[in-house]
Amino acid sequence: MLIEHARLRPGRQVVVGLLVVACVVACHSPRDPVWERVHHSGVLRVGMDASFPPFEFVAADGSLAGFDVALAWELSARLGVEPQFVPNLPYDGLYDALTAQRADVVLSALVVNPARAADVAYSTPYFDAGPILVVRGEDPTIRSVTDLDGHRLVVALGTPADREARSWARRSEALSVLPYATAAEALAVLSAAEADAALVDHVSALQAMGEEGTLTVVGEPIVPVPYAVGMRKDSQRLLGAVNSALAGMREDGTLDELTNRWLKGQP
Repeated sequence: MLIEHARLRPGRQVVVGLLVVACVVACHSPRDPVWERVHHSGVLRVGMDASFPPFEFVAADGSLAGFDVALAWELSARLGVEPQFVPNLPYDGLYDALTAQRADVVLSALVVNPARAADVAYSTPYFDAGPILVVRGEDPTIRSVTDLDGHRLVVALGTPADREARSWARRSEALSVLPYATAAEALAVLSAAEADAALVDHVSALQAMGEEGTLTVVGEPIVPVPYAVGMRKDSQRLLGAVNSALAGMREDGTLDELTNRWLKGQP
């Protein structure tokens, strides 16, 4: 369950959090200067490009809001520290902030990039934004990609979902792929019963589920687009603590709560 970040204050909760994390990262891990600074200062510096709602954005009152902002508060609480946001970074400057040690972690709908693996340590993914199948209600005829023959599939033109759907259509003459300008348009067509299924990015699918109430996501994303927390490669003790916290959030339903609140618009 979500930890109320407003209640996080120096004292017993912080001490308990630090003791738990210290047990997780183990004393025999290699030296990690970033973790040592976070541990002793009680502050986790979080790099973010606050221009990507619903994951991170500046609210009307000037405060930071969104899925990743809430996740940063929750993650910091479980580590027994306070988050300090570095929110004015361009997305392509997030990695530079790590290199220049302006941020301890970057948490900003950051897609795992294997080409960065030599310099960046990624946490276990906390969300997969890849294209996913959507149907109306509990449609018993479409449960997976293999059930699409003979059906009309809507997509957003030029997206990875569009390319994947067209590759399926080349292997099946019975599948009709209908492209629309945006994922929202494709989902509106599906909702109006003018198509049988949609293949759109996971974020658009979840938002439509919250708005329409008649759409259902089927299975897992077809092409993985994992979001993770990034940090310097030598921050192995911090990585272990972050992964442990994320595992706890996954097990106790906190990640589901964040998804419902920020992506489906449910309280």
